Amino acid sequence: MPVWNPSAKEKDYVHRHSEKIMGYIYISLSYLLWGFLALYWNALDTVSSMEILAHRILWGFIFVVIIMACQTKKRRAFFKLFKEFKVNFKQFSYIFVASLAISANWLIFIWAVNFGYIMEASLGLYITPIVSMVLGVLIVKDNIRTGTLISMIMAFLGVLVITYEYGKIPWVAISLAMTSGIYGLTKKYIKTDTLVGMCIETIMVIPFALLFLVFIQRNNKMYFGSDIHLSLLLISAGILTVLPLLWFTEGSKRMSLTTIGFFQYITPTITFLLGVFIFENTITLIQWISFSFIWLSLAVFSFSSCKGITKK
Repeated sequence: MPVWNPSAKEKDYVHRHSEKIMGYIYISLSYLLWGFLALYWNALDTVSSMEILAHRILWGFIFVVIIMACQTKKRRAFFKLFKEFKVNFKQFSYIFVASLAISANWLIFIWAVNFGYIMEASLGLYITPIVSMVLGVLIVKDNIRTGTLISMIMAFLGVLVITYEYGKIPWVAISLAMTSGIYGLTKKYIKTDTLVGMCIETIMVIPFALLFLVFIQRNNKMYFGSDIHLSLLLISAGILTVLPLLWFTEGSKRMSLTTIGFFQYITPTITFLLGVFIFENTITLIQWISFSFIWLSLAVFSFSSCKGITKK
């Protein structure tokens, strides 16, 4: 039987196709885990949101350091990046912006939960994909098909319906969406190793987490250490924080922001379904209409993407 000897062009096509598939897997895993984390945070409902955030940062940092300590190449890449700081200044700038964006996103969400803006926080999850797609088109110059444009409009209509029901400009939701969108955008420009970048990212915010934990410890308001079960959950929260971020970073390097924008609907959809079937929240007719618009937009986008692949 003749042996297939692929040309350089065919090898390049296979490589790009496999990279795209890996991108789909990484992004899907990250948003799936983010969606189901609602169940995990519900198990920590007795702990303040700020303490949960601080432990996510602290134990996430420790988890990353442990992984790097076991990999010589990662450690070398980490120290080399700092050694050539002037050359890599732009990369440090992108990482710094990413760390600020994700930290601000977490803080805004915590503030929204603590002060009763849960509806706006939920709305932010739906606005985020639209912001990512717009940033992808305007800044990264992602190509956009007619079907993708139509699906974007449908998704935007779905968000408008929720906004109309809410009754005013949802500044909290917009802030959540913008910080998340900026985080995704900066990840497109960070070319350092995923784990190394994550380590530097956590280093930039770990001082704030430690200061807060020291503060609540001195005021006897820390839950950590008071119960073994809660303590283990808080430690694991760091791991569950780092894993989806690592997956997201790997996926964002292989996919366009426009495509990532639609995958972001996975998280709010899971949250929506958990609210209906697990937490038994009442869903209004307007919310069902909005949800239908968003799913219809996904159907149009999927059809458009499949059609594009078939033509190729």
